Amino acid sequence: MYFPSKKDLWLSIIYWLCALFFIIPPIFFPNFGVWISPSFLDKQWIKISTLSLIGLCLLWIWFKTGYTIKSDVLTIQYGPFRWTIKLAEIHSVTETKNPFTDPALSIDKLEINYGKFKTIAISPKNKTEFINQLRKQNLNISTDKINW
Repeated sequence: MYFPSKKDLWLSIIYWLCALFFIIPPIFFPNFGVWISPSFLDKQWIKISTLSLIGLCLLWIWFKTGYTIKSDVLTIQYGPFRWTIKLAEIHSVTETKNPFTDPALSIDKLEINYGKFKTIAISPKNKTEFINQLRKQNLNISTDKINW
């Protein structure tokens, strides 16, 4: 079952402004990117392709962040990045408002503790259904600190 990431408005604005900043100005303003000054990067097409790739990567993250629960595995996709966690290894799931970088597009996250001292925070749009699906596969998952 697929769960898209919850997306905060302020993060939406930041992602879209940064993506557009990296894609549009190098194409329409040739002197943009003068801070990329090594001699081998003096060509305009190199600036356009380098900066556009960064912008497209941000858009890839925006459109392809989600979480899939299949049989015994949780797959986390964050644009070009992917994590796979065996559901049997998950110990607990707790709510967090941790602002640090995680494969999530919201500050309203679920922190998953798995394996030996491993943790990752994600932000499924429907947290209750996500936790229910996890617990169907692994009844040993602790969810004590979650406000239902």
